[in-house]
Amino acid sequence: MHLRCLLLVGASAALAGLAFPPVSAWPLMWVALVPLFVMIRRATTAAALLWTALWSGLGAYAVGEWFPGAVADYFDQPRLAAAGMFVAVVATMAGPYYVAFAAAYRRLGARFGWAGPWVTACAWVAVELGRGRLFTESPFFIGNPWGLLGYSQVSLLPLLQLVSLTGIYGVGFCVVAGNAAIAEALLTGCWRSPARALRLLAIGLGPGLLAATWGGWALSRAPQPKPADEAPRSAVIQANLDVGTRWRSDLYGKNLDVYLSLTNEAARAEDLAVVFWPEAAMTFFLEEEVVYQRIIAHTQRTHDLQLVAGGPRTTGGADPTFFNSIYVVEPDGRITGRYDKQYLIPFAEYFPLDVDLLRRNFGRVRTFARGDTVAPLETRLGRAGVVVCNEVMLPEIVSRRVAAGADYLVNPSNDSWIPDPTYTEQQLHIALTRAVEQRRSLVRPSTGGPSVIVDPWGRTLARSKTGERDVIFGHVPIERGRTVYARVGDSFAFACLAVTLACLLAAGRRPAGRLPATR
Repeated sequence: MHLRCLLLVGASAALAGLAFPPVSAWPLMWVALVPLFVMIRRATTAAALLWTALWSGLGAYAVGEWFPGAVADYFDQPRLAAAGMFVAVVATMAGPYYVAFAAAYRRLGARFGWAGPWVTACAWVAVELGRGRLFTESPFFIGNPWGLLGYSQVSLLPLLQLVSLTGIYGVGFCVVAGNAAIAEALLTGCWRSPARALRLLAIGLGPGLLAATWGGWALSRAPQPKPADEAPRSAVIQANLDVGTRWRSDLYGKNLDVYLSLTNEAARAEDLAVVFWPEAAMTFFLEEEVVYQRIIAHTQRTHDLQLVAGGPRTTGGADPTFFNSIYVVEPDGRITGRYDKQYLIPFAEYFPLDVDLLRRNFGRVRTFARGDTVAPLETRLGRAGVVVCNEVMLPEIVSRRVAAGADYLVNPSNDSWIPDPTYTEQQLHIALTRAVEQRRSLVRPSTGGPSVIVDPWGRTLARSKTGERDVIFGHVPIERGRTVYARVGDSFAFACLAVTLACLLAAGRRPAGRLPATR
């Protein structure tokens, strides 16, 4: 029995991992949870919960195998310590949620007949909502939306359009309902009766098929990109330079010559309106360095370019405060806009706990402080809603940018500190989802790639090579309407939570049983 459970759990985790980048075999996710669901229903309660906890760890590693190595390099710790940190993250940010699902699924799975797959999907969405939203904007940081099931389907653009209505949780609902229907067919022997099996599969796969059909229709009505000569052009500079996992004095002012050289080359090749540099492209305090301002302005003035670029900021004084900032710089050198990153990474950009093991040596910049404004930055392309690097993981933050008037999104990122294509591709999928949710174009300047320009329907208009020095060009389409998701946020997910709680209360009054026969 233990070996069978182990095989089921291992197979489920492996299939789930293959559905995410770098393999991105998204169809596998439509069967990946079946072994897990069968195990949960067949094992004893205690065993089901323990095996599900193991599944959460195996699944987390299958999706994020880059994590332990990145932690070891970032914090300069032994691999064993990094493995311990990985286990701690899984134990707080994944395991409890999926164990809660297992407990709910055992109570709900056999009590709601043909509606069982939908009830199961609601329960999954409910726990992912907790994992994706609980305390994610607080120093407690026990929620983490990385690797939510729906992100495995980003390559399936017709289905992805559903996020403009329900957010990423709607995609997860469709996939889980399909898995639950297949599992129920196996558990109840429906496969022996083709009619019953087909009816159950139609119920389970129906939401996904309907969503993909609607999404295909929405894509067919989406406007085509404008020709280059009819709209302002932009360029994204990817220097592929490691700005260091620690802010050191010897890095101060480094890499500016490379960014300026690439910008000059781009401006000579294209008639550009705006050039984007990534997060931390400027390794100096722009507002304090007059010489650097003049050097940058010379290149801008020569080609009449507006620059959007990332760099640190300080308030100065005896006890300065530091910010991770994005600037808008005009051709004459004036700084006309600035965004200070609001959602900071714990133990990387600030320290909620005084743990010497995790404390980096920033040199002059010890920690960053949170910014306090959501106003978009005025650019020649329109009003830019800025979300720096990991901020794009939080759809509620992106929604605030659009509510504040953003015409398009900018996601400057520093991907050099985790130079793993698995990580960068997964992060890109998350960013692309935000574009579709809000029907806003997305410009993503990355230090090491992939840098992209994505339209409001998730179609990639330009993409850089990963891990190489590159420049991409493109028009940034502007849409100003607001989607259903932009207006109501995660209401769908909260509705799933309410349904789950109601069904759990009702389950005590409903005996477990088999699906009714089809007449």
